[in-house]
Amino acid sequence: MTVEEAIAIVEQLLERGRLTRAQEIVFRYAWEGKTYLEMARAVTYDPGHIKDVGSELWRSLSQALGEKVTKNNLQGVLMRIAQRQKDINTSSTLNFQPFTNYTNWGEAIDVSQFYGRTTELETLSQWIVRDACGGKQRARVVTLLGMGGVGKTALSVKLAEQLQGEFEYVIWRSLRHAPCFDDKVTECIKILSHQQVTTLPASPHEQITCLIEYFRKSRCLLILDNFDTLLQQGTGCYREGYESYGELLWRLGETGHQSCVLLTSREKPNEIAALEGDALPVRTLALSGLEVAAGQTILKLKGLSGSEDETRQLVECYGGNPLALKIAATSIRDLHEGNIACFFAEGTTVFQGIGNLLEQQFKRLSTSEQQVMYWLAINRGKLSSTELQTAFTPILPKPKLISVLESLRWRSLIESNTGGFTQQPMVMEYVIKCLIEQVCEEIVTESPQYLLTYASMQAQAKDYIHDSQIHLIVRPILNQLRITLGSADRLEDKLGRLVRKLQNEKPYLQEDEVFRHGEWDKQIRWRRNKAGSNSQKQSHPILASPR
Repeated sequence: MTVEEAIAIVEQLLERGRLTRAQEIVFRYAWEGKTYLEMARAVTYDPGHIKDVGSELWRSLSQALGEKVTKNNLQGVLMRIAQRQKDINTSSTLNFQPFTNYTNWGEAIDVSQFYGRTTELETLSQWIVRDACGGKQRARVVTLLGMGGVGKTALSVKLAEQLQGEFEYVIWRSLRHAPCFDDKVTECIKILSHQQVTTLPASPHEQITCLIEYFRKSRCLLILDNFDTLLQQGTGCYREGYESYGELLWRLGETGHQSCVLLTSREKPNEIAALEGDALPVRTLALSGLEVAAGQTILKLKGLSGSEDETRQLVECYGGNPLALKIAATSIRDLHEGNIACFFAEGTTVFQGIGNLLEQQFKRLSTSEQQVMYWLAINRGKLSSTELQTAFTPILPKPKLISVLESLRWRSLIESNTGGFTQQPMVMEYVIKCLIEQVCEEIVTESPQYLLTYASMQAQAKDYIHDSQIHLIVRPILNQLRITLGSADRLEDKLGRLVRKLQNEKPYLQEDEVFRHGEWDKQIRWRRNKAGSNSQKQSHPILASPR
């Protein structure tokens, strides 16, 4: 290859086209193997300036090619590219446009009706395509994080449709059923090799090496949906047998290539957390709910009508979660004849479909993450990290708490601002429902854990929070226990036995500490009443409280 042919290839690669005079001088001398000092002497340039021009040129070429280019490997890289283009009979010089596009959508969903997400699509396009032209590192691995139903899958498909003209290959695959690594990587390589490769090395490491080679040869976009199915609950680590996916992410993020892998997940893999950065080739986008206007469009498409304020309130109630809005709209239409006001008057926003959605997410949380969720739901207002930290016994170390809060925020399960941390209404209602069920079961079986763990935080809470806790937590617990046990007398006996049991096991406990839960210390005080005879009977004032 002559230096003129090499310059033609470089000028095809670089967005700005022709090399500047200084760049061309550096390139020609580098092609001959000259040092920067020899170049400077030959053209009477400052050696520092010559080196700066060369460094910028190699950096631009590295970004354009997706692999590291230096003065020393320049000839080898360009000759390999020229040979590659010759082998695929495109042209004797490098010309990426137009691509011969190949798409394989697998189980990708239909996104012909897609609303909102303009900002998110713009951001992802910037990271994956345009950053290389703007002097930044183009993203090699991108993760879309968010709670279930928030629209990660739909956004990934829509993005792939919009960017397919930028890639030679677009492959979309679901990991919902947790396919083994060997099967998935083999499938991808067969597609990239046009079925020419049918047998891969047995070693996962060598399989990844083979895939990366294809990612270097061609510009590919690979989408892996539902990546969290490969992870252990709440850890960011992999289930047994799926560790090779972690090596794949690590090497794709660390190794130079011209392709991009996009993940959708409810949890952040540890490799992503270690490698990501705003100016690095591994990046993460946390996906929150839709804007109000897009959410209102979904309600309209579901056949739900209402005033501007009613539909806005409904969208905000579900945090703009598209799936939750669709489920809610169906319920309102079928059970309330489309009347949103009647739906809100009923006082329950979490029902079977949405409950299942949240249950899947909640069960994957670690113990510490679940505890934070319970404290936020009990408080019903904003809590600072310091207030949350003091709720734990023993106190959770601040770095661990910050990690927990970050994990919950990435999942869109909590929200944060300068006032502290809180939850969306539907998330809060679901968590309270879980707490009520758990406490009721513990009282019936006389084996309290949650009842004691979440019992003493709210002594200093504001009056309106106390009132809310009584209405939304304490009374529902007692009402449910009355139904389960059959009568108030049986409930009274049950509580009495539980108190005596706990005081025998933990003599330091005071009677009012046993049932301290928000306002329980004020509402549940034991007293003795005479009932029908001279025999004394333990009673509890909240048993007779108005419903």
